[in-house]
Amino acid sequence: MSTIGLIACSKTKRTTGAPAALLYSSALFKKSLLYSLTNTDRTYILSAKHGLLDLNTYTQPYEQTLKSLDQHAKNIWADRVRLQLSEVIKQRDLVLVLAGREYHSGLLPFFARTGCRIDFPLGTRSFGNRLKYLSSANDEASLADSFRQFYKIMHELYVAQGGGRLLADCTGRQGWPDRGVYFFLENNEANAASLFPRRMPRIVRVGTHAVSSGSKTTLWDRLSTHRGALSGGGSHRSSIFRLHVGRTLLTSQPEFGNLKSWGVGQVASKEIRTTESALEAEVSKTLGTMRVLWLDIGDEPAVDSDRAFVEQSSIGLLSRFNVLTPQAPDEWLGRQSHDYRIFLSGLWNLNYTFRRPHREFLTVLRRYVDITLQRESPTHTSIAPQGWASEQKPTVSSTQLNLFANDKN
Repeated sequence: MSTIGLIACSKTKRTTGAPAALLYSSALFKKSLLYSLTNTDRTYILSAKHGLLDLNTYTQPYEQTLKSLDQHAKNIWADRVRLQLSEVIKQRDLVLVLAGREYHSGLLPFFARTGCRIDFPLGTRSFGNRLKYLSSANDEASLADSFRQFYKIMHELYVAQGGGRLLADCTGRQGWPDRGVYFFLENNEANAASLFPRRMPRIVRVGTHAVSSGSKTTLWDRLSTHRGALSGGGSHRSSIFRLHVGRTLLTSQPEFGNLKSWGVGQVASKEIRTTESALEAEVSKTLGTMRVLWLDIGDEPAVDSDRAFVEQSSIGLLSRFNVLTPQAPDEWLGRQSHDYRIFLSGLWNLNYTFRRPHREFLTVLRRYVDITLQRESPTHTSIAPQGWASEQKPTVSSTQLNLFANDKN
């Protein structure tokens, strides 16, 4: 049984083609999208021209609306969408419809015949009240304030750590803490000054390690697999960060060809690794220009460790804010990813995107920044709220992520 979100397209669109989740730019669409991403397992868009759209589907702007169609054309549209829905909706699924009557009235017989449950969160509210309802449901006022507070706290870490360490120059002899959380920054991306008092590069990935009982992985172990070899090579089968970036380079830079072996299997033959070497080198070059900030979080390895708490809430906060107020510029490489969790979140992360950050997150983050900067004594016991992990919505799994036991983002 799944929960599926259906959201209406909008008349307001980007002027150039984009993945469907980025094409529509109205406030109602963005708010509906965040609501659906928060409360469902899968989200689809009801397009007046294309019928049912997956969030990843690259789509050109168009002018067609359902209001402009006569009844015969509307019936044809509804028939098309019903056929498309039959591939994604099953009996007992819960369908959240975030669309007006024009979009869903012709679909009601299909829902009844399928035996799925239907909910209309927006009800019969007026346009203005829909916006208000979604803003409240998404906790948008708190989200914006938390985003600013997050970067204000992180700016202290950024300054104290000299702007972070360039990944290409990182070694294991630089005094890394045994356990921690890392934040990657892209030098060419500065946030707008209006969002927080001081400028710093945008955070583009959050990660950690040792989140399973008994894990011996250290912070440097994880960072070194992302960096790759000093010679410029590396292994994307050991680093899901490298996997994401390499996969996007494959789709955006034709010179790498159709490398079907990328991301396939946990091990590869020497011949396969040779064919992948040029792309691995380009991934190392791309990641090597990023800078790294880190937090010293030394509690014991566990799925509910404080490292997991900080990682998950950081990803949730940054990704949710980016849906409503995009921080990633169009030139960011991740915008060319074929995975909506990357291009919508503005992060090189998959898991924990669009989750609500824990209400105590910023308090815990503040303390760990103080511990890392030696303003407070270090602790090897948890300071995160007890039982926090049981409050979190499970992340929809990706089969690709099974390749990585300790780095699932």
